[in-house]
Amino acid sequence: MLEHIDGQPEMWRAIAHHPLNSLFSSQSWTEAVARTYGFKISVSMKGIQNDGKADGAILYCQLSDLRGERIVCGPFSDYCDPLVSDVGTWRELVAPLISLGVPITLRCLSNELPAIDKRFVKVSEAAWHGVDLARPELEIWDSFLAAARQNIRKARRSGVKVRASQELQDLHVFYEMHCHVRKSRYRLLPQPFAFFENLHASFAGNDQLTILLAEVDGSPVAASVFLECRGTLYYKFNASLERSLCPNDLLIWEGIRIGQRRGLKLLDFGASDLDQPGLLRFKRKFATVERRIFRLQFEPEGYLDRRASAINKTLSSLTYWLTDPSVPDPITQAVGAELYGVFC
Repeated sequence: MLEHIDGQPEMWRAIAHHPLNSLFSSQSWTEAVARTYGFKISVSMKGIQNDGKADGAILYCQLSDLRGERIVCGPFSDYCDPLVSDVGTWRELVAPLISLGVPITLRCLSNELPAIDKRFVKVSEAAWHGVDLARPELEIWDSFLAAARQNIRKARRSGVKVRASQELQDLHVFYEMHCHVRKSRYRLLPQPFAFFENLHASFAGNDQLTILLAEVDGSPVAASVFLECRGTLYYKFNASLERSLCPNDLLIWEGIRIGQRRGLKLLDFGASDLDQPGLLRFKRKFATVERRIFRLQFEPEGYLDRRASAINKTLSSLTYWLTDPSVPDPITQAVGAELYGVFC
């Protein structure tokens, strides 16, 4: 059955204990995304049993905007595996989505069933890295590549200190750096600050959001935002203004120490594009496991939406010009707040 899951606590409880559930299929994350961008989160679900658990579920959003009609499973998520454990359940739950007659996109890390469905085509892949936290701290430290340990020591010698916070004002500090890096380094529009406010509202009250700020003489030079879900610490956002002091290595180490002391089992480094060798090298210095996230797409036979092909080029050009250094930062941020939702 296809249903809206917004405001349906029994449905969220029914899928919460599925072994493939992650941050990106959690109620806290999904509702933060939905509130920010005005999405309606729906679910294709197989019956709830007497124990309150569902036999399977696929979370998705059906979108209609400047970029046309489409279904996205886990918008603005690194991955969002279908919560199904066998081929029969997968086919049963994806069938009503396919019958809607629009393109479907999903990103899978742990569930291989969609990838063997010949109706879905692999259109891209990204790297995923994780760090095993279920080890003594010294063992974790010794497992890092030498370059990581050297950089952490360098950061400390250079006077970099890390401060942990859950305060909204420190999320503002991170956000200003985040916007600067996206604009000046990558020529990308930033997410609206409302997204981070919604994450703060969803996670901070449960001690599941931690902002780590790297500071030199009290001034911030880098920051990371970590989220906690189901025994995993997620390294979700990072921004740095000064990389020569190696603050990011120190931030990772302090995040790992927090996760290990809380008894968490894994640090999830998230997705990394394969055309970013520097980012891949950075994460590999710490990681104990590397896997692939596959972006899969279904497209109805003969489907053509001229809006999508026309607007994508326009959005690319608009982003390029609005991230020019001559454009004031408040303008870039305001446009990002208005347009970001169409990029999923």
